[in-house]
Amino acid sequence: MTDRLAVEANGTRLDEQRFPGRQGRILFAYLAAQKGRPVPRDELAELLWGEELPATWEKALRVLMTKLRALLTECGIDGTSALTSAFGCYQLTLPAGAWIDVHAAANAVERAETAFAAGDLDYARAQALTATELARRVFLPGEDGPWVEDQRRDLRDILVRALECLRDAALANEEFGDAVRYAAEITELEPFRESSYRALMQAHAAAGDPAEALRVYERCRRFLADELGAYPSPESEAVYRELLRSSPGQATAEPARLTADGAEPPPPIGKLPQRSRRKVRVLAAGALLVAVGAAVTAFTLATRDEPPPKVLPTSLVRLDPKTLKPTQVVKIGPRADLVVAAGGYVWVAHGSLRYTGSDRLRDAGDRTLTRVDPATGESKGVGGLAPCGLTADPSGDVWVANCFASGQRASVVRVDAKTLVFERTRLFPPTDGYYRGMAYGSGSVWVADVSGGAVQGRGLTKLDPGPRERRNSIRLERHPNALAWSGGYGDLWMTNFDYQSISRLHAETGDVKPFERVANNPGALVVQDDSVWAGDWNAPDVVRLPAVGSGAPLHISFDVTVQRAGVTSVAAGAGAIWAAVPDDHAVWRIDPRTNRPTRIEIGYYPWGVAGSDDGIWVVTRAKDV
Repeated sequence: MTDRLAVEANGTRLDEQRFPGRQGRILFAYLAAQKGRPVPRDELAELLWGEELPATWEKALRVLMTKLRALLTECGIDGTSALTSAFGCYQLTLPAGAWIDVHAAANAVERAETAFAAGDLDYARAQALTATELARRVFLPGEDGPWVEDQRRDLRDILVRALECLRDAALANEEFGDAVRYAAEITELEPFRESSYRALMQAHAAAGDPAEALRVYERCRRFLADELGAYPSPESEAVYRELLRSSPGQATAEPARLTADGAEPPPPIGKLPQRSRRKVRVLAAGALLVAVGAAVTAFTLATRDEPPPKVLPTSLVRLDPKTLKPTQVVKIGPRADLVVAAGGYVWVAHGSLRYTGSDRLRDAGDRTLTRVDPATGESKGVGGLAPCGLTADPSGDVWVANCFASGQRASVVRVDAKTLVFERTRLFPPTDGYYRGMAYGSGSVWVADVSGGAVQGRGLTKLDPGPRERRNSIRLERHPNALAWSGGYGDLWMTNFDYQSISRLHAETGDVKPFERVANNPGALVVQDDSVWAGDWNAPDVVRLPAVGSGAPLHISFDVTVQRAGVTSVAAGAGAIWAAVPDDHAVWRIDPRTNRPTRIEIGYYPWGVAGSDDGIWVVTRAKDV
């Protein structure tokens, strides 16, 4: 019932457009949320019409119920038995095993909290991640009313509880960077909850940054004073004073000093704790490096009333999703391949190794990873990697699959978004295979071996990171290529380039369902809302499939005149699907409501595409190699 309302049963899926109007959608959602409770007609009438009931409301309610019964019957459910009326009440009884997303979110956070209390941190983290994925969605978007607002508050509470579980699990695992991120998000969601500030202070202190912890206290103090005219509680004061005692060079707190405009100036470096003085100097050096980097990096940014910047042959291009014009161009290295937006940065993998089909890998370039800061245009290379797979972590970090030549061992590493430091290496079998597809879902990293050579059978590996890291090789009937995670349904989608098919793996049960002959050579893959989108590597086509249930594939073809034109990358963002077609020198935008494509001239060879909150990112090549 989050995002768009839909009902699926017995392989049939009915979207919200099939419901009997706005009132029918609200009525069905309300009954489904009651978990089988008989609901009085008066209660339903107040839900739909408020205090101003129409004279014929009872008849109108009966008509809506009749239409909902017919809708259930379309899905193979006996509508008359499922939606009953007795003693002035209506009752919706769904089949055993029915799955409702808002209930799934509540159940997941309860399981997470129970597992954390029992000391099972890995399971707690996985369940909490599931809860956050579901609770971040908007309940019945576009609707309003007291009940809808109550449900949204309940989802917000679930999100906060799940983030608290993730925070506490990260602290227990000594993953202090993650603990800080989760704690910071909680303070943004619940700015009046003082305990959230204390937890963030403690997370910063555990991460070895007491100066930042003290700044959090100051932010809390000012917020309470400005909004409530109150002071921090004795518990927060105790944490604050303990931080002062443990911070060298600052034994007592000094009174606040205000400038003429009412702001408190930063203390001089000599007044800061020793660790803070060191940090200030490091930041100053970092600012200088940014300035120098910007001076030597080709970086153009369009401003209002200026023409769009010129696209370069090897560059990262930001497109405005409304005007479809370039707004930023950053010069990058050659052979740009995969691109991902994560952690406020854009990440580009260059010149990955390619599997030639003859049980060996071919070196396709210098194989580097580049991090681009959109705010400054600074690009920074990450050495020591040979990326052929790339995916984002919910924390903002990125996971990289490295494929080394000459029989070395492949590896999967997590790169910290801010520091570019690697976590410890996860070694994979000797790389006669090619670890290309990657996806993150429900606390696990999924890695596909395109060749299948490194794992007995067809290669898919599930990596559960953490102190008690687990790696599970999954035997498949078909070679996986690109991967995409469907968070709302717990499914991993895979393109199977050697079988012209796409498969859906349900992570919890391990069941695999193939969709046969959907494309000549399905390659790039993305899941958005209730649809799966796959690009055809050999043709200028994108295939659309339902993310749940079954249904015939919908082929969306681009009007391309070149003889050899295929889709190398697809992405979701800004309410649309985006596909890169290098031989057409263009990116195509697909409107998911109409399935209508629109061509965007790029020039050169657009190879990878990624969506983000602030634009669509495209990497270009000078030539198609």
